[in-house]
Parts: sequence; structure tokens; C-alpha cells
Amino acid sequence: MNKQAWLDRAKEKGFDGLEIYRGHSAERSVEWFGGQMDSFVTSDVTGTSLRAVIGGKTAVLALEKIGDDPAEIDGTLDLLAAQAAIVSTKETDTLRAPEKTEEAKRDSEWKVPGADEILAALADVEKEILAYDPRIKQVTEAGWQDSVSGREIVNSLGVDVRDEGRTQILYAGAAAEENGEVKNDFNVEVVRDLSKFDPKAFAEKAAKGALEKLGGSPVPSGAYKVIFERKAMTSLFGALTDMFSGDLIGKGLSPLKDKRDGQIFSEKITVVDDPRCPDALRMANYDDEGCPTRKKILVENGVFKTMLHNTKSGARMGMESTGNGFRGGYASPVGVSPFNCAILPGEKSLEELQAEMGDGLVITNLAGLHAGLNHVTTDFSLQCSGYLVKDGKRERSVALVTVAGNFLDLMKKVVSVGSDLDWEYRTVACPSIAFESCAIAGA
Repeated sequence: MNKQAWLDRAKEKGFDGLEIYRGHSAERSVEWFGGQMDSFVTSDVTGTSLRAVIGGKTAVLALEKIGDDPAEIDGTLDLLAAQAAIVSTKETDTLRAPEKTEEAKRDSEWKVPGADEILAALADVEKEILAYDPRIKQVTEAGWQDSVSGREIVNSLGVDVRDEGRTQILYAGAAAEENGEVKNDFNVEVVRDLSKFDPKAFAEKAAKGALEKLGGSPVPSGAYKVIFERKAMTSLFGALTDMFSGDLIGKGLSPLKDKRDGQIFSEKITVVDDPRCPDALRMANYDDEGCPTRKKILVENGVFKTMLHNTKSGARMGMESTGNGFRGGYASPVGVSPFNCAILPGEKSLEELQAEMGDGLVITNLAGLHAGLNHVTTDFSLQCSGYLVKDGKRERSVALVTVAGNFLDLMKKVVSVGSDLDWEYRTVACPSIAFESCAIAGA
């Protein structure tokens, strides 16, 4: 694509500005089942999004294929102009001008494996899971995915930036059966060098997770001391990170409206958003508007300090973008999203949190986050599972219970923050957190 030809023609037509966003993804995926390769799929997709500002109004058009024929350029730009003409909002939009920034670099490198190496690793994982315990009856799924993705953003004001990243993951699920009861668990691991991958350690996590769920039963309803294990805590917090969106705050749709510089969480909680975090799987030097990203403290010792903005939401509130204008994909509009957002870890392991709790409940899994969570009030009522703790030790599995409360209230009842923060493949991560009490509905 001749981007300059598109930019020049948009200027000739009197556009205030034109932004060209190009997203590219090349992926390879392998699925393994029953001792053999089940599928091998490769894909290579490039998509383009054009965002035009005409008379202060924005029009967006996404295209899978785009060329440089003058007639095609004119036809597409005319379509954008017609779209902008019917936009009724009174707000005016602008594109971003270029800004100087020192790009972050990642030290670690990826070693790309061949197909034979991938298949051998999946076969080893399947063998190790099945050999772990006679109660393991099946490897429900196993697979490998690797991808290279990149973004290019160019606009009429001189922005010309790009980001690229790689991901390699191996995953597998295990099914355990005892006394007619079947339970499943799943494990995913980021693999930078498959020659250093330990299939036995990986298989243990998947198999042990399924076995630990066997024999789960409810506990009596009541208020319990509770630890949200890191994955459950990440699920709950991740579902509510939109509360930090300046767009929603400005529209009065966030529970943090009018709470700037107020105490919203326990003083033991600090929340950071850092798209350039070197420990996370993905990094972004720029958001999807070409704005340089930076580290931000959203909550410091429980006090709400910073809201997230893209260019438009920031302008609406008289603020600058925080570099959080991200898209869900090349065909999606620019929204406001966290990127590498984490509750900072404490110093105690999960075992130490359990010992400190004495008697209580560890929640390891949450279900129903889409239906059982109110994003405005932060009230939640969610099916959950985990295990009961007596005298600081795991006693038995717990299932068929519901945990309910209000997230903002819960986050003011923090006893201790764990040390087990792990980004894995996520862009939101939390350590395990122990709370004074939470309502559990069970038997």
C-alpha cells in the first residue's frame, strides 16, 4: 500500500486529516488428540482501517484488501466523506501529532520450533498427563499456537510508528474420574524455547488441577475468611478494569466517578498500568492512535490517582491521552483499555496466606462473570469453586457454592497481598489476596 498517495489525496480533497492503521497477524496452530496430530493450520491476515477527520467529524472504514488505484482511492475517500457528513455529534475530533519517545526493548528472544519438535512436545505432554495418576482418564485437548503480530500507524500530521510482538504457547487439558464423578482442568504455558520446556512439570499442573477438584462439595452458607487465588483474583479484577476508563468516568458510567484522589481500596493495594512492562508477555510502545505509552499508577496505597484516556476521552475532560487508546482489532473503533495492568504483589506466598488465615476458603475458579457482575455498582454474585482451609492447611475441595459482595467494599477489607503475581499470557494480572470476610452461599 502506498500510504503517502492516500494521505496526499485526502489532503487534496480537503480532509482535516487521515489516519492509516494496518494490523498484521501470522499464526500457526497445531492440535493433538488421541496420540496423533488432529489439525495443523496456518493463517496470514493483514487488515487496514482508515480514520478520516472531516470538518471535525470522524469517519472510519475497515478493509481487508486495499490498493493504490486512483479510482479506488477516490471512491474510498468519498465514502468516508459521506459517512462523516451524517455524524451528528457536536464533539470535534483530531488526529495526533508525532511525539518523541525512547522505545522500550525486550531482552529475551524467541526460538521458533519446527513442526517435528512441536509434535514431539505434545506427545510427551499427553503421555505424562495420562501417566500421572490412574484416575486421569483422558487428555481432553492439547495444542500449540505461535503468532507474530504487528501494527503500523501513519497519519497526515506525521505520525509514523509501528510495534511488533511474538507469542508461543502450549496448552493441554486433563479429565479425572473417581466414583462416577468427572472433573477437568486446563494448563497453559508461554514457551520461549521449546528445547527447555519440561513436559512432566507442565503435565503435573494440568493433572493435579483436575484431581484436586474431585470430591468437591458445598460448605454451609455464611461469612468466611476468603483468599482469592491469583487466577480467580485476576478474573474478577480483570472484568472490572473498565472502571478506570476516563471515557466511562466522564459519562458517569463508572463507580469511580467523582472519586479522584479518594480512598477506594485498602492502603495495601497499588495498581499500575504499564504497556511497556518488561515482565509481561506483550509490550506496546504506542497505543492504536500512535500515542507513546507510559507507566501510570492508577491506585496508590488505595487512593485513586489516575484514569485512563485515549485522545478523545482526554480532550472531553480537559486532559491528555495516557496512551490507552486501543482497538479490539483492526476493524474495531479506538476505545479506552488498560494494557499490562496489575495489582502489585506483596511478600507472602499462598501457603503463608493460608497459614495466616487459619480457617477459611480459598477460591480458585469463578464462573458467570458476564451475567453475575454489575460494572457500575461492582456488585457481584458468582459461582465459584476452591478448597476449604482448616488450621492453615488444605482440608477438602469445595464446589457448588456462590460468592457474593461488592468489589469496592471487598477491596477495602484486604488482610494480605500475596507474592505470586504471574503475567503468563495475560495483559491484566493479580497476585492472590486474602480478605477479612466474604458472603458464601452453599448448603
